[in-house]
Amino acid sequence: MVSEARRLESQRGQAWRVIQLHYCGRHAFTAVHRDYESMVALLVKKRGLPREELRLDPTETRELFKSEALRELLARWVEPLREAAHALFRESNVAEPYDTKVSRIYHEGSILVEEHRSVLNFPKDGSAREFARLFREVSEYYPVRLRRIRDLFARAARRLEEILPQFADDPIVLRSAFLFREELWPEATRAGLLRFLDHMFPQGGAREGLVAIAQSFFKAGFFEHAAECARTGVAALSKQAQARSGHAQNLRDTISELDSLVARANAAQAALLEADQNES
Repeated sequence: MVSEARRLESQRGQAWRVIQLHYCGRHAFTAVHRDYESMVALLVKKRGLPREELRLDPTETRELFKSEALRELLARWVEPLREAAHALFRESNVAEPYDTKVSRIYHEGSILVEEHRSVLNFPKDGSAREFARLFREVSEYYPVRLRRIRDLFARAARRLEEILPQFADDPIVLRSAFLFREELWPEATRAGLLRFLDHMFPQGGAREGLVAIAQSFFKAGFFEHAAECARTGVAALSKQAQARSGHAQNLRDTISELDSLVARANAAQAALLEADQNES
């Protein structure tokens, strides 16, 4: 019985780790890809040529390569994500498409890093013709592999969104998604959290998810976080209630529930502070 409880707790931790590494890793990759696209756009503008006609010499191509950024992306996010996905999904004998896509992302990223290394470490006294051939191959495949990783991340994201309801009763996932929302969705924090909860709670959407998170904090005695989450929900759902009249009543009911939870959480927090003061 104890071993089963530990197994479930471990699985919960693994689920959150996959989610955290996925969103942070995809954001890190998007930054690398965006930098590359920006540099290419500047070169296209400078040359006044269509992108498909752009031809760069080895020095210009080298400047497009971000070996350090790619190595950090792979080591900090993609490799740990692959290991976490293996740990979460490979206990059963059924292949999980998300796990497969993450493995392919790691594979493509590893090839890119190795190709960079082969160019950067090419011997100074090596054949000029061989160097030119190697650089041409790398420069041609670099954007192809980048697009492939981008597409794999997008497909992995869609699959992760499909399986998120499996973790809707996992308190580690629920609370952590709220606590680390700025890390997971740095460019659109509230919108990212709401979309995440819409996928995790396909029936009730974000309004059900926000209540579940706030209640989870409250039941665990984290009253300050419970109140913060409930207030966040009130602010987000109030805007939705104005824009979506068809769901306005349900949203108003949820807002009322969250308002009540804020009051209860504040009262519980005040009681704890008073008890601490009396003891001291």
